[in-house]
Amino acid sequence: MTHAYAATTEFDCLELYRSFLAQETDLTGTVVMHHGRVKRPGKQVPDFSRVELKPLVSDVDSRMMAIAEQAKTQFKLNQVLVVHRLGSINACDTVLFAVVSGATRDRCFAACSWIVDEIKREEFIQLIEHP
Repeated sequence: MTHAYAATTEFDCLELYRSFLAQETDLTGTVVMHHGRVKRPGKQVPDFSRVELKPLVSDVDSRMMAIAEQAKTQFKLNQVLVVHRLGSINACDTVLFAVVSGATRDRCFAACSWIVDEIKREEFIQLIEHP
């Protein structure tokens, strides 16, 4: 399974993880998860009131999917799931959930880190901190 999309409402990370695990086989030796949350202080506004995650392109889901598919191929993964929030969210809210599985931990850790770095480049989703 390779799945990636943006969500405009909160999502349940535990339910997504359970669903991910339900599709695993005995080919998987490692599952790595990144649960990104909005933290303080902010990068531009240290004590922001909220952040806005604004799409910069009309095809956010396809861009997310391209990253997930590239990670799956490049790191030889079994599964990839990436979900990113859009809209107005508060400190401590979930902003990014990425889960990957594969045969070995080295490629899974590297893949998860690569996915997060690709998304954080803000080429298709912009993070705006509001005072």
